[in-house]
Amino acid sequence: MELDFFFLLPVIPVLSSALFKYYTEGPPKKSWDLKFHLAIALIRTNYRFMKLPVEQLQKAADKLIIKVPSNITVKDVILDEEYRRKSITHLEKNLKQYEDVLDEKWKESNDGGLRGEWAHVNEADNVVVLYLHGGAFRAGTSKNARIFSFKFAELANSRVFAPNLRFSPQNQFPAALCDSIAAYLYLINPGPEAGFDPINPKKIVLSGDSSGGNLVFALLLFLRDAGLPLPAGSVILSPWTDLTHSMPSIWSAELNKIDFLPSKLGFYDIGAPSPASEEYFITAKALADKIALKKPTIVSHPSFTEVPRFHLYCANEALAIPYVSPMLAESLGNLLPILCQVGADERLRDESILISYKAANPREYQLPSYATKNFEKSPFKNPT
Repeated sequence: MELDFFFLLPVIPVLSSALFKYYTEGPPKKSWDLKFHLAIALIRTNYRFMKLPVEQLQKAADKLIIKVPSNITVKDVILDEEYRRKSITHLEKNLKQYEDVLDEKWKESNDGGLRGEWAHVNEADNVVVLYLHGGAFRAGTSKNARIFSFKFAELANSRVFAPNLRFSPQNQFPAALCDSIAAYLYLINPGPEAGFDPINPKKIVLSGDSSGGNLVFALLLFLRDAGLPLPAGSVILSPWTDLTHSMPSIWSAELNKIDFLPSKLGFYDIGAPSPASEEYFITAKALADKIALKKPTIVSHPSFTEVPRFHLYCANEALAIPYVSPMLAESLGNLLPILCQVGADERLRDESILISYKAANPREYQLPSYATKNFEKSPFKNPT
């Protein structure tokens, strides 16, 4: 992992303290070895970046780069904007019922195109993995995700494509989903500039961690709902699928010394004033005014208006959209095989377990309907 002096300097005392506690008090869990104990301590230090201007936070995350081992071949690409345009067309049609609670600027992009990274051990015509990186929808890149994508390339002898998804608050929901759809369309229907033939969806596996795991579920739901070809299956790691924070484990005091995620409502930290934060407050105010004027009830619940907005990713009134909080989807049926993994001591444990049960047995595990349809009206009732 390549790190600069700015990152390393504050980390030294943290790691020294963690090392001392490991040998004097023992790790929080008996199963933790020293390497894992220090890794968790290191990850916790990342929260110091939350006080930085949001642009600096995102650049700091870019510095966490996993080096390319000698057996992995990596190729950087920039996708033609046509893939995003096609994605926008699909989203406009299927999100029309939610438009009153969405930031209207989600269709705009000024990043020079959707970038991504191909990784493979060899050019074998095997499974292709589409990997969606985590980062709480506000940071992270394909290069951060190499710890996972390279393993897929090695262990599954697969080609892995990992796109760099747009961040909030600059690009709010559904911008990251738009990029995820665009990346999938790039694989199954590439243009001549791509340099490869269309990949059969039955040879594609989706994967992602944390917010990337959210996007895998959201992408699966969207492909199903839009009538687009589904992939062969998915491998999802510790997905963040409930942005309402309604599950017990997200608030568990017992996990304060174990999981590195904080126990708090939302991830609203905007950091020090900056051009991005100033623009965000303007757009958030405009969206709040639109919601107050339109008074949408399609995904509403009284509790959503009892607290101020607590996500940079979307307004409270959008939290129950199934592509925002997949756990709240009226049905997770009719999806293809899903392997969802989560640790017993993770804050995202309960929502990961419930969404898995909902997918496996959609009739038995139904939630209160905050969305547009209830389960009985859903055409997707078959177990995943």
